[in-house]
Amino acid sequence: MTQHAHNLKQQIERILHWEQSSHWRFRDFVQLSELIYRHTHRRVEAHELQLFWQSSDANSSFFLDTLAQFADYADWEDFCTRNFYGTVEVDEETQLLHAPMWEIPTRWVVVICWLSVLASIVIGVLLVWKH
Repeated sequence: MTQHAHNLKQQIERILHWEQSSHWRFRDFVQLSELIYRHTHRRVEAHELQLFWQSSDANSSFFLDTLAQFADYADWEDFCTRNFYGTVEVDEETQLLHAPMWEIPTRWVVVICWLSVLASIVIGVLLVWKH
């Protein structure tokens, strides 16, 4: 349930377009409680919301159903079904389509850039010295 609860919180945060929930104060949870009531016609207390956002613990299915309805799902079960976290099996054909990429380490890129700058300066000096 923890992964689903975390995902539900993220979806609600995206719906709200508020600052990060780590910066929310109690008044924000009061406002969220009012928004939930307007959207679902179900009451959820602000302190319950605050506890849920801090710990992902929910003590009732009513609470989870209400939050899921606020995020436009039928209920908590619908939310869990539509946000299923299964394992993806990869066969040989999929591996061929998504071959691993070769990455150049960042320090190599920096060294190459500096060497190209030095080479440009040396070439410039040589060109000026020849004329």
